[in-house]
Amino acid sequence: MCDCLKLTFQNDGNAPLTFELSPTGTLNGFDTFEFVYFGVTYYIWHNASSPGDWNITAVLGALPQLTGLKDNNSDCPIAETPVWLPGPIDYVLTEACEGDCGHEDRIFKEYTSIRLPKTCIEEDRGYIDCCCEQLVLGNAGSDSWKNDKTAVWIKLSSVSDLFDFKLYKDGNLTTYTITPILFVNEPNAFYGVINWYDVLVLDGPGCYQLRRNWNISGIIGSDVWGRYQLKPYTINNAIGTARVKAFFNLNQEIEGIDFTGSNVESTLRFYGFIGNSQPNMEIDNLIYNNREMKSNLRENLTDYEILVDATLKCITAPLINLYLLSENELFISDYNAHNHDYCIKDLPVIVSESPEMVYPDPFTRKAGIKAKVSDKFKTKRTYY
Repeated sequence: MCDCLKLTFQNDGNAPLTFELSPTGTLNGFDTFEFVYFGVTYYIWHNASSPGDWNITAVLGALPQLTGLKDNNSDCPIAETPVWLPGPIDYVLTEACEGDCGHEDRIFKEYTSIRLPKTCIEEDRGYIDCCCEQLVLGNAGSDSWKNDKTAVWIKLSSVSDLFDFKLYKDGNLTTYTITPILFVNEPNAFYGVINWYDVLVLDGPGCYQLRRNWNISGIIGSDVWGRYQLKPYTINNAIGTARVKAFFNLNQEIEGIDFTGSNVESTLRFYGFIGNSQPNMEIDNLIYNNREMKSNLRENLTDYEILVDATLKCITAPLINLYLLSENELFISDYNAHNHDYCIKDLPVIVSESPEMVYPDPFTRKAGIKAKVSDKFKTKRTYY
């Protein structure tokens, strides 16, 4: 067959006009071509009754012809010398263009990008603390700092993909079900939020595992989102811990998900301490003509330290890469008996300094974290 045909027209001494044609169909076992010249559509087709002849006609497959072209025993209507055409066309020269038509066989195809969930399966290297779990507490009251919540999410590639979020207790599927919610501004992405008090009521305290299962573009996978030790809230169960709570409402590049408009709530409880507040008073005084100094502005820009005891990655990674990085709203709570301030209970704050990893021993997997946050609302001030 003829992959491509180049036609050159000359009219009344004007500059040549060239068309590159691809086949538009077949007739008599050969390719057919068509072109429009001076508002008229012409066809080039092979004449089976006259072997070796190609016709240019105003009607496909019908005579009379405007002119004939010899193929010289090839599958293309090649004219070695210009051929005269009646009407506005003086002559036409046809030649093969070696199958590329000057555009190197450009064919548009669209492929959907598939991004599978990130998973990291840690191998057992003999370390005694190979498994990491988070402490979560459940409580029915209105005190938000007494009840923990855990968010989970997944991004799919199309509406035909399948997934589910499953919660297991001691290896068995729980009664509690996680309802998927579609992200407001991220197509094919879903999240769910576990209310640990509801789990406590339905399935009781104990060891839980949260899993994601998916079938994305025919690729089946599963991973463990987290392991949790659930207990009812009491000050004895909470003692020695601290907690951050966040609402995620930003475009999180690290997740590849636009959280805006969804306001996803999640908490992270860890063994450590939040406190050591410092007022960081800003002082602005004025000196008058009589050299008397008077206050113009006083402002306390209070900050707090977040100190995480040496722990494993299931605590450090989400705290640094999620809660302190991606929060839109952040709240801190502390449950330590030795804290100077017992009123750090879902206190709204904002990150003020970069967190720092602390590695106490080079021969242990555990690491701590030091971070600094400050009051979300800067209202501790007086001014003239």
